[in-house]
Amino acid sequence: MEKGLVLWGVKSIFYVESSDGKEYKCIIKSKRLDNGFNLKGRNEASPIVAGDYVLFEKTSDCEGVIVQRLKRKNEFTRLKAGGRVVQTLVANIDWLIVVDSVVSPPLRPFFIDRCLFTADLTNIKAMIVFNKIDLLDGKIPNELKEIMQTYELLGYPTIATSTVTGQGIEDLRSILKDKTCSFNGRSGVGKSTLVKTLDSELENKKIQIGEVSRKFNRGTHTTTRACAYRLSFGGRIIDTPGVREFSVFLDKPEDVAMVFRDFRPYCSCRFSNCQHINEPDCGIRKAVNEGKIKDFRYESYLRMRETVLKLADAKMGLK
Repeated sequence: MEKGLVLWGVKSIFYVESSDGKEYKCIIKSKRLDNGFNLKGRNEASPIVAGDYVLFEKTSDCEGVIVQRLKRKNEFTRLKAGGRVVQTLVANIDWLIVVDSVVSPPLRPFFIDRCLFTADLTNIKAMIVFNKIDLLDGKIPNELKEIMQTYELLGYPTIATSTVTGQGIEDLRSILKDKTCSFNGRSGVGKSTLVKTLDSELENKKIQIGEVSRKFNRGTHTTTRACAYRLSFGGRIIDTPGVREFSVFLDKPEDVAMVFRDFRPYCSCRFSNCQHINEPDCGIRKAVNEGKIKDFRYESYLRMRETVLKLADAKMGLK
């Protein structure tokens, strides 16, 4: 058997790169893979994703069968189908690059916060790319400046980029060099265009680029599967499909607050089971009122907590 890296997959077919750089079209041996998955009755969308390392047997010069998925160092995961399905988007990454556009479609900090939350929950380093900065004509609104500064103070690196002017591209290349990084974001924020701009050699790859829907001011899906690409300057990028909804992978709503970096210093509430909503003497709400926690971050907490609560209700009866 040989160790290989999963580059991408569709349905039950996976493309695996061997140690010598050759690509093999593989299926799972016996159509089942024992990876020890067992999470309260939930189903797994796919047992193998881009970034996974596997052991496989060659059956020809270009084909093989996957025998085992090797242990992951990390995985970026969300819930689907009302909390009943676990979808791992990528595995074994050094950086999660959360890409959002400042306009067209408009910036959504609440989506960014869900990605950062999941990254912190799974011990993945994360940074934020604010793309399409050229569309602001050099005038960054104070609200955007405050949002960027908030993330920086929390320890999340931020870069403002433009594939038109080239702003931020070199800075991003220096972070990606010799690392395995996953680009994640909503449809239409410019992930795939950014990937091609970072490495001109990827122009020949079949990375699809879409347009923003004028009717709804949101992106259309173009990347249909997560794909790993080797960078000519060292490292890999895993480009993932754009998503419009991201349900955090957590069971108990009361556990949400402690994952928020800016909440941790202020969790000295009167009640040990404080939900930080309307309880008296709540340290979190006091910090919000004093401006120590930004309003948009507290709103993200409320939305995320409500999502987890709904998902918990939806999976009632799962064993």
